[in-house]
Amino acid sequence: MKNNSAKKALIFYFLMNLILLDFGNQLRKLSFNSYFDNYSNPVFSITHTTNTGSAFGLFANNPLPLAIFGVFALIFLTYYIYKNVTFNDKLELLSITLFSAGALGNVIERIRFGYVFDYINLSFVDFPVFNSFDIMICLGVFIYFIFALIDLRKDYGNSDKSE
Repeated sequence: MKNNSAKKALIFYFLMNLILLDFGNQLRKLSFNSYFDNYSNPVFSITHTTNTGSAFGLFANNPLPLAIFGVFALIFLTYYIYKNVTFNDKLELLSITLFSAGALGNVIERIRFGYVFDYINLSFVDFPVFNSFDIMICLGVFIYFIFALIDLRKDYGNSDKSE
């Protein structure tokens, strides 16, 4: 039987990190809007734009389905952590926390404004403008793939030894 108080502590840890990451990013966005308007260097530039859709313009001008999907994803991931993750699963917890924080930040902006603020424009490649919440989502997915590969390798290594 799983230790219920440890699970509650894990969910508390997850939610507090989610809130801190989002609060920090909202503050950083305010400072970017105030101090770095139209900043540019050879690697990236700060370009203030809004995005009513998702990546690459999908669901443009229709933020409600994205906000609803984001809320359901956050509920599912919180439940998944409660049922399947322990404090020992550090990479998995980190990846889900980063992904969730990015999703929550975008959901909050979609609900508050009807769009997300995108501002990072890569100068050296033709790529859509994005924001730090998008970076957290991508990092979370990347780290989760690393975790899954490590986990798969452990399982594969254990199956060879049992034969």
